[in-house]
Amino acid sequence: MDGQLILDRYRPLRELGRGGYGSVVLAWDTRMQRRVAIKRLPLPLDASGRPEESVGLTEARTAALLNHPDIVTVFDFDTDSDEAFLVMEHVDGTSLSEVLSSIDGPLTLDEAAAVVEAVADAVSHAHDNGVLHLDIKPENVLVTRQGRVKVADFGVATLSSAGGHGPAYGGTPGHMPPEQLEGRQVSARTDEWAFAVLVYELLTGENPFAFAGADARAVAALEPPPPSEREPGLPEDLDHIILTALSIQPRERYPDVRTFADALAEHLGDAPSGRASLSELLTDFAQDEPDDEDDWESIGLWDRLGGRLGSLLLRATAAVESGWLAWAGLSPLSLERPALAAATALIGAAGALAPSLGIGLGLGCLVAGVAANGAWLAAILLALGGGAWWWWLARRSPGSAVLPLAAPVLSSVRLGLAQPLLAGFALRPLPAAAAALLGGVLTLIASAATLGSPPYVWVAPRIALAPWESGAAEAALQALFSSPATYVALAAWPAAAAVMSLGCSRATRIGAALGAVAGGAVLAGGYWLADKSLQWLGLAGTEPMWIGTSLAWSLGASLILVLVTVAVGPPLRGETDDLPEPEFSDREPA
Repeated sequence: MDGQLILDRYRPLRELGRGGYGSVVLAWDTRMQRRVAIKRLPLPLDASGRPEESVGLTEARTAALLNHPDIVTVFDFDTDSDEAFLVMEHVDGTSLSEVLSSIDGPLTLDEAAAVVEAVADAVSHAHDNGVLHLDIKPENVLVTRQGRVKVADFGVATLSSAGGHGPAYGGTPGHMPPEQLEGRQVSARTDEWAFAVLVYELLTGENPFAFAGADARAVAALEPPPPSEREPGLPEDLDHIILTALSIQPRERYPDVRTFADALAEHLGDAPSGRASLSELLTDFAQDEPDDEDDWESIGLWDRLGGRLGSLLLRATAAVESGWLAWAGLSPLSLERPALAAATALIGAAGALAPSLGIGLGLGCLVAGVAANGAWLAAILLALGGGAWWWWLARRSPGSAVLPLAAPVLSSVRLGLAQPLLAGFALRPLPAAAAALLGGVLTLIASAATLGSPPYVWVAPRIALAPWESGAAEAALQALFSSPATYVALAAWPAAAAVMSLGCSRATRIGAALGAVAGGAVLAGGYWLADKSLQWLGLAGTEPMWIGTSLAWSLGASLILVLVTVAVGPPLRGETDDLPEPEFSDREPA
């Protein structure tokens, strides 16, 4: 399931469920390299279309971050322009609602004991921390394949109520006592009443308030029959306990959930045996659930490299690039060998520790080297363009910083034209265009420095050891940047990157593939116009042509490389353009 990243981090895999308050999706955390479940809840908008500020957001965030083994762990709570997101652990199992539907009847006393023990512990922990659940129901109780029970959605009822998406204080009809339905003051005994409805349903298979709905008077007037009348095998002592917790007046209920649960425990079964039995029940769901391998196959390579491994690869690449830029730039300055080696090592180390800084220092050295070779125009263009690119983009995004130097490296194997398309695959249009433009400049300089010729899409591999062809490089660079065709062809690089980036905006492989084809067409058109510009200026007979077999081979091979890149993983893209540019952080994941 290709799709835009949620919060610029989470790749959606499949939808797990949808309800009145929003939806839940299974997603892949590209930073921490794990599956998560994300609950998405719409936020109310004001007249101008902006999300309304509400104290409910703060309350919901506090409630969601409870930490207890019987509570579904919430890793993150965040909002964007119109939604709130609760990023939770992915529980490998199903809801208690699904379990009850599958057996079409009540749980055994052992199984009920396992559920009651876990739910009571979870809710009591929340109450001890000043948090009410306000929506206890079978759908919010999850059972793992090991038979463990976890309570989900603490804080969701508060958030839903604040957002105008549910009745007073959130909640679900059939699971709310009168005081909650009427919008009166709620308390821990409100959760106790909902818990008692849950217990009634566990032991009888029925919710006695299901048909009362959201009518507070109907709920208050309804007198549920004793559980033992619905399920004759139940101990009659449970009747008084459950009906007490279901009292219409909060003061007539048990003082807290723990007291209620302790009273129940004396008449229920063995909780450990119940967990084993629940685990056996869930084996039936294994055949109905989508295969985890299908989810894993949909997690692209780039999603998997977004964590620690991706950070290490980025740093290693930045170290090599920074060191090479420093060495290439300082070589023409007639430095002593020890000094040159020390400067190269120092800047390479800076690239490993802080990729953006290392690349910036290396780029500065390269500007000095180009100037030392007498190509002042090229040096000025590189300094102005590279400096602006580094200041506005690269210093904030280490991932963007390493992309430009990939162009001359790829050009050494005739794949340089893949760089603008790869920049568009990785970045949004403006950063992609900037990285491609700088990559194009570096490729032209590297090709000319190794005595290349139009279309300058090939860089001699010897540049790795001998960056400059002595005095010949000076003449080649001057000839390169004095030709108008150079600037026409160079303009195709950022244009192709922007087109590719737009194709990747939906973060799908199909869109990226179409963007690659369109970007390749832009590159071909740019080099064709470079030749035409020479004809229009009357220079066609005096300068080599830019269109030919060399360009065709490079463009074709580059397109194949980019399409393979698309096939192994969809682009990393966030859902909204106002979010920060995706990047590899300088910090290792916790």
